[in-house]
Amino acid sequence: MFTLIPAFKYGWQEMHKKIWIFLLLTLLYSLADISNSYLMKDVIFTEDMNVMQFLEILPANFMLIISITSLVLICLSFFVVTFVLAGLRGVQPMTYLRMKIKRFPLYVLSMILKMLAIGAGLLLFIVPGLILLLAFYFMEFLIIDRDIKLLDAFRESWNMTKGFRVGIFFFEVNLFIIGYILAFPQNLWPDTLMTYAIIALINVVWLPLSWNAQGWIYQFVSENQINK
Repeated sequence: MFTLIPAFKYGWQEMHKKIWIFLLLTLLYSLADISNSYLMKDVIFTEDMNVMQFLEILPANFMLIISITSLVLICLSFFVVTFVLAGLRGVQPMTYLRMKIKRFPLYVLSMILKMLAIGAGLLLFIVPGLILLLAFYFMEFLIIDRDIKLLDAFRESWNMTKGFRVGIFFFEVNLFIIGYILAFPQNLWPDTLMTYAIIALINVVWLPLSWNAQGWIYQFVSENQINK
């Protein structure tokens, strides 16, 4: 079982090494996130609403915009994972990107299928969705790192996360709690330009740190899986 302190320590160190690359990716991520928040700012959701009622109050073209934004985030995540892996493999970021760019179409397809599978599990039964989330946690890393096929990535992620899913779960819980605390400007000054600017500045540090921490966990699990 891994501990979180070394993961976040590694994330902090790697964030400084590729600060300009991660700065650009963070700003693009923040722009997409702010777009979604702005789109949802006038939507009032109550606990007694069912799914159909919620869909009725959504803004026009909401699903189209969300789908496009999600696709953009998936594409951005390819570059995030690639640059994180470049640090783990000791290769220059742009050199590693040129080596792995051919994996981009398969990566996008794998992420769409992963999101659909997890989404279906969460929608029908919460626990199966969480299990799938943890089981397929390293799919995107495997697709790029090991140059394996789509089904093999599903299978390999399922196998390599066995025995580590509790640790991964608590890592994600920590990310959620810290992210929620860091989103305090939205609670104090909701949907203002200052709020979005502060959140973007916070993300400049927090997102690269969490991305590289996840990479450290992938490396730890990979090495311990091999040693079993």
